[in-house]
Amino acid sequence: MRKRAAVLCGVSVVVAGSFTALPADASTSRTADTAQAAKLTWKSCATTNYPTLQCASLKVPLDHHNPHGRQITLALSRVPHTAKKSQGPLLVNPGGPGGSGLTLAGFVAGSLPEAVAAQYDVIGFDPRGVGKSKPALDCKPGYFNPVRPDSVPSTPA
Repeated sequence: MRKRAAVLCGVSVVVAGSFTALPADASTSRTADTAQAAKLTWKSCATTNYPTLQCASLKVPLDHHNPHGRQITLALSRVPHTAKKSQGPLLVNPGGPGGSGLTLAGFVAGSLPEAVAAQYDVIGFDPRGVGKSKPALDCKPGYFNPVRPDSVPSTPA
């Protein structure tokens, strides 16, 4: 009985491992190849709060299933690693909805222990439709001024 359980456990590990080794479908791979080919030009963000913060922009497809269709521009930021060897990027997400994440990279890099922050490129971004990403959403003038219609239902229906 113990031998059978060990064999079943071993087979399930092999089967589970083989699923993670399967290649992605062609459309996913093609989209990933397109994104990896982009070259970014990083420049100072000119912010006094985060002097090491750099900014760049990245054109991406609005619809990743149509990579040659309409393009949008995402605003990116980073605090580059300062250690001799980078551990890679650390992407920070502003959450949402509608929050800019450009200065979040500077905030997070400044909040991490110095020895940790030095090893990573801390990357921030403005999600599509937000802040410096283009096209950006533009709310109607006065939308946030009082009095707006109540957003809480007045009936149980």
